[in-house]
Amino acid sequence: MMQTLLIATQNRHKVAEMMELLPGLEMRVLTLADVAPEWDIPEHGATFRENAREKALAAATRTGLLTLADDSGLAVDALNGEPGVHSKRYASTDPERIARLLRALDGVPGDHRTARFHCAVAIADATGILEELEETVEGTIIESPRGSDGFGYDPIFQPLGGSLTLAEMSMEAKNAISHRGQALRRAARFLQSLLDPRETFRFR
Repeated sequence: MMQTLLIATQNRHKVAEMMELLPGLEMRVLTLADVAPEWDIPEHGATFRENAREKALAAATRTGLLTLADDSGLAVDALNGEPGVHSKRYASTDPERIARLLRALDGVPGDHRTARFHCAVAIADATGILEELEETVEGTIIESPRGSDGFGYDPIFQPLGGSLTLAEMSMEAKNAISHRGQALRRAARFLQSLLDPRETFRFR
C-alpha cells in the first residue's frame, strides 16, 4: 500500500512549488486543504525552525499521517532581520507586504539592501520529529517589483550574482537555487530513504 505524505499548508502556491520538487517520490501526497480545509495551524515560534517543527508535529498528531511542514521568510539586514518569522503577517496581501517593505527601505542604498530567504523543513509522524533541515539563499532587495511569476516577496528579491528577481525566473530556474528548492530536495531524499531503509546512509 502506498504511503501517504501530508504537506502541512493551505498555500496553493507553495504546494505547486513543492510538487515540482517531489516528482518520482512514490507517496500519495495530501495537503491541509484536503484533510482540514478550515484549519490554520498557529505559529508561535521565534525562529523558522521552531515554526516548522510546531506545524509538523501538530498536523502529524491530529491526522496520524507522515507530515512535512516548512516555514519560510525573508530577513533584511538593514531592518535587523525583519520581517523574518513575521513575513506572512507583515501585511494582509503580497502587494501590501512588498509595499510596506519598500517603504521601510526607502533611501537605503543598494549595497545596504542585502537580504536572505530562509526555509526550515520538519518531517514528523505521530511518534515525533523524524528530520529537520534548513537552507538559505542570499540576495538583495531591489527598489521596485519585477516579474509576474512566484509569490510573496519574489518580485523584489534578486539572488546574489544574478540579474533576475525570483519572480522573473521560470519555476525550474527558481527551484534550482531557492531556499525552498534546496531544502525540499534534501527532504525528498530523506523521504525516499524511509521508503527504502537500505538507502538511508546514501541519502543522509
